[in-house]
Amino acid sequence: MRAGRVRKAVGEQVVGVQIAEVVSELKEIRRGRGVRSDDLHNRVGRALRMACGITGIDDPALVRRKLVLQLTHLSARLPSDLDLAASVALGLHKEADGGFLDQRIDWLANRFDRDPRTARRRVDSAFQLLAELLYDVGMRDRKAGSYSPDGWYVESLRAALRLDLDTPTLTEQRQIVAAVDELDELILSLSAPRDRGAPDDSVIRAEIAYGGEIVEEQRVSSSHTRFVVRLPSPLSLGQRHDYSIKFTSYPRSWMRPYYVFTPLRRCEEFSVRVRFDPTNPPPRVWRINGLPAKAYEDFEPGADLLNIDRVGDIALEFHDLQQGLSYGLQWQEPEA
Repeated sequence: MRAGRVRKAVGEQVVGVQIAEVVSELKEIRRGRGVRSDDLHNRVGRALRMACGITGIDDPALVRRKLVLQLTHLSARLPSDLDLAASVALGLHKEADGGFLDQRIDWLANRFDRDPRTARRRVDSAFQLLAELLYDVGMRDRKAGSYSPDGWYVESLRAALRLDLDTPTLTEQRQIVAAVDELDELILSLSAPRDRGAPDDSVIRAEIAYGGEIVEEQRVSSSHTRFVVRLPSPLSLGQRHDYSIKFTSYPRSWMRPYYVFTPLRRCEEFSVRVRFDPTNPPPRVWRINGLPAKAYEDFEPGADLLNIDRVGDIALEFHDLQQGLSYGLQWQEPEA
């Protein structure tokens, strides 16, 4: 029991130090014109970057946007007087965002009908509660849900799908960017829907060509499998990493006639090349460009028809993908 109390006390002390770090970073942000400062992107610390999803390649405008959105969202969860205090101090309040910190504090003091010293104490109380919320968000992102844990995003994904083989293969080459420090593993998923009459004992398999190793396979359902990939070494915030993985599933005749990528996290660029059997290509192929999940299950040909070249290939590119929407292609099955 004593050892447990000691561990708990140490853990609480560590959390307290980390929350104090967030408070310190908020105080750095409030200087000058606050979130309206020209050099804001240079003053956002590690803890705020983690809590706001800011990465090492975000430009100054995107850094400001992410920070303002997160601070506005979390500040609204504070009591109304502390929400006002935090918003004014950080330069978020529309009526008090034009001046420097001392001017904003004077505005706040007049609003509260108090002296500036009391207004500053109110700001300190607001920053303490806001820091706790930001800390919780940062830790939740680091330990996020198992299906789409945060901590990294996809800068580019290049996929090659071979449908001219008896057992199709999908090879992915990804460049990812770490959104946290000490990122040491990835969780990758693949769904391969199939006809209901297909046997249930076939599984999705994967192998890493480079950039990591598979340490665990988790069969979520008959058509969905997750793979835990350990990276060669932990990544730091903003660090890029390349890896390649090859998936195989079951015979082509069992599969449904589409291939889509539905990003559950940020993805900057997605390109895919599909090779069909050139001796028996599908009569029609069309692009899927940002459809809601499962909308393509209706198998209605889209207006954006695609041409297969003489070796059976089709190549597509997509940029600035929206999370939760599907991108790829669908085809009409060739006659037997």
